[in-house]
Amino acid sequence: MQAYGQERPDVVLMDMHMPEMDGLDAARRIRALEAARGWARTPIVALTASALPEDGRRCVEAGMDDVLVKPFGPAQLQDLLQRHCCR
Repeated sequence: MQAYGQERPDVVLMDMHMPEMDGLDAARRIRALEAARGWARTPIVALTASALPEDGRRCVEAGMDDVLVKPFGPAQLQDLLQRHCCR
């Protein structure tokens, strides 16, 4: 989280299954840091192989803004970036 505080990204592409902390926990920590520092929300997009509605709901409840299901192609990634950071 230290690097995050130095220079803020335009969007966070969050892998859901990471070795030390899952994406849901990481998203919650980012949202808490933003709230504590009074920062605007950075869009967080879950990257997951699971297309189950329950998983999407859990991502939104953790503070994520969108879900991108793997595998995805360049067109889906471009659409996502245009929606969240490159208007």
